[in-house]
Amino acid sequence: MIKKLPVPEFDSAKFIKLPYDALKWELLKTAIEFNVFELLSAPMTASEIAVKQSLNLTNTDYMLNALAAIGCLTKTDNKYQNTAQTELFLASGKDTSIGNALLYMSTWTKPVLNGGLKNLVKNGPPPVENLSDPGIWEESARETVNYSRCGGAQVIAGYVSNLPEFSSFTRILDLGAGPGITGIAVAAAHPSLTCVLFDQPAVCKVAKDVVTEYGMEDRVIVKSGDYMEDDFGAGYSFIMANFTLNFYRDRLDELMGMVLGALKPGGIFMVTSNGINKDGTAPAATVISWLPAMLLGNDMLFETGHVARAMLEAGFVSTEQKTLTEIEPEAFGPIEMTIGRKGR
Repeated sequence: MIKKLPVPEFDSAKFIKLPYDALKWELLKTAIEFNVFELLSAPMTASEIAVKQSLNLTNTDYMLNALAAIGCLTKTDNKYQNTAQTELFLASGKDTSIGNALLYMSTWTKPVLNGGLKNLVKNGPPPVENLSDPGIWEESARETVNYSRCGGAQVIAGYVSNLPEFSSFTRILDLGAGPGITGIAVAAAHPSLTCVLFDQPAVCKVAKDVVTEYGMEDRVIVKSGDYMEDDFGAGYSFIMANFTLNFYRDRLDELMGMVLGALKPGGIFMVTSNGINKDGTAPAATVISWLPAMLLGNDMLFETGHVARAMLEAGFVSTEQKTLTEIEPEAFGPIEMTIGRKGR
């Protein structure tokens, strides 16, 4: 009897493309590391690139063709040049240059690649990394300044400025402010409010530089400390915490009480974070982007609705939740913005 060929019920394309998605990142990473995009603000041939960077000519040509194929470069008369989007984000020297940030962010996934995930699933997480070195936090803040100002800060500032109470804000706090871009963006959208940026001392070194860069010293104050252990002030109209409360997820109830006490009557607390469903399977981009941290023993992800429940339990009189899809949803998943209001 002749064996019949199968007639698959489903398309296998989503599985087959996955190894090639990884290859695209390796291609882009290599080009960033070889400073290809620095050279291609103006047209150059593969030979010129290879000579300038001491690369193999044939393989340089293949690499540049592949970069053109995925839309990073154009090729005309055997000369390559950055597309407008590549020039904006991957050529250096601009406020929007995120090449170094991408290289830094790739270190987050490195422990699970090339067999790392297999080892972690078999043997479990290694000892939790010691993150007490201030240099780690300063590097993170510096490397992500440009990433922060490539749209995310402006989106969050837009939501804040649309709050009905925004015009009445006088003094606000950005808790765990990082390099301070979001706090600066909110302050810039208001004619007179004062913003306090609060983060650990190493991060505040970066935030002070950024405040000076934007000439906001008269309206943006940088204050350092650990917000679970140190006084971050009181009498605020508005407090926000963007992508930072995960570090204290297990002390969230305590923190909510501290924030409530720091707000003026009628004050608002806004939290942005990723959220995951109860069974841990969605949204897909959130699950995947957090997988390296989880495998390494850093389970800090909020379940959807966790922040709102903690607000209500602490004494906020009402909460509302918005889902933001404007900030890298394909990479990190949708963002949950939770807003709690203190009673008057």
